[in-house]
Amino acid sequence: MWWWDGAEWKPAVSPDRQWRWDGRGWVPARPVPAGGGGAGVGLAVGLVAAFLGVLVLVSIVVVVILLTMSNQIGNVFSNVAAALASSPSP
Repeated sequence: MWWWDGAEWKPAVSPDRQWRWDGRGWVPARPVPAGGGGAGVGLAVGLVAAFLGVLVLVSIVVVVILLTMSNQIGNVFSNVAAALASSPSP
């Protein structure tokens, strides 16, 4: 957005946005598509969809693990509770 002319920083785009500085001279600026490009919106939607997909997959794996190991997990908690109950208080 800026370029150094040796003494100060200058904007790399003309005030009317019709020209841009490419390092050697002013060239016509590329026109922006009517919809504004939309590449940023597509990327954001893709990232959100990927995040939600991973979240759903992890949730399914956790539920399956909890359902298959519920008896073992219950045994661990009862053993811990029994151990805490049998230890003397200081």
